[in-house]
Amino acid sequence: MTTIPHDLASRGVKRLMVEGGGTVHTQFLTAGLADELQLVIAPFFVGDTTAPRFVGAGTFQHHPGNRMTLAEARPIGDVILARYLMSH
Repeated sequence: MTTIPHDLASRGVKRLMVEGGGTVHTQFLTAGLADELQLVIAPFFVGDTTAPRFVGAGTFQHHPGNRMTLAEARPIGDVILARYLMSH
């Protein structure tokens, strides 16, 4: 069975930006299909317990014992961009 990332690679796609909700993020991260993670941190809190989360439940390759590598942290206006590399 061919997966979408493998199909795209066979068509010459070398870099893909994935934006989505928690389900898409969880699927890519638990499958080990991401090589970089870019997060933007905003200067406010969302206190609604029903607000969407970045990822859902899953078994992730990265955890306190296997941390991602911080590649960059920089301000953009009043937010911060943090880039993490998924492999060491």
